[in-house]
Amino acid sequence: MRLFLAVFVGCCLSGLASFGQIDAETAQKHVIVKFAPLSLFDFDNAVQFGVEVPLGTTGMSLQQDLGYGPAAMNTWYSQGVDRPNKEVFKSRTQLRYYYLTRRRMKPYIAGELLLKKVIYRDNKWVGMECDQPWGNCGYVENTLVKTRRMVHAGHAKAGMQFYFSSRIALDLFAGLGFRNIRVRTITDLPANTRIPRSDRWFEYDTPNESEFLPSLAMGFHFGIILGKFED
Repeated sequence: MRLFLAVFVGCCLSGLASFGQIDAETAQKHVIVKFAPLSLFDFDNAVQFGVEVPLGTTGMSLQQDLGYGPAAMNTWYSQGVDRPNKEVFKSRTQLRYYYLTRRRMKPYIAGELLLKKVIYRDNKWVGMECDQPWGNCGYVENTLVKTRRMVHAGHAKAGMQFYFSSRIALDLFAGLGFRNIRVRTITDLPANTRIPRSDRWFEYDTPNESEFLPSLAMGFHFGIILGKFED
């Protein structure tokens, strides 16, 4: 995480070192490095950075975000309860089209693909020799269980990007879509076991289940516009 922040700060300092006349029209040919602050407070929180690359003069651009959240960074747990031992990986790929250009802002529409993987490592009381799916279990055993939650989502987004003369960009967006959530057990366990879910209501971590849900995506990015500008 410190490395990611150091890279972003370095980009900020290099961008602020030279001030030119930056507006939406001149900025559209330049790469923008972005940081997503709200990702730090997501239920699956992570440090997330992105890069937006213009695709010629078509008004289109491609943005790729990558995020990582170690277990030590997780903040969503109650006092007196152990911190959730989970690891978060995120990828957001977005193709956007700017349909209008003003001096300091450009509205856009976009399509986005989200991929997220969450790895859980928890000690749980696992039911053994169970009559599946709802019958009684022969006994329970406390064991380390490793599970993986995969999320695939698609969003249609609308947003607006603002440009400032200090090379700073502000990207506001909102979108709707759907997501598929699949949870699988990684730990090799005997047949006819029953693994309980966690007591965190917002976690989809019940093994061997799949759900298809509506999805909302909204937030903002801070960006640094790279490259040389005319004074």
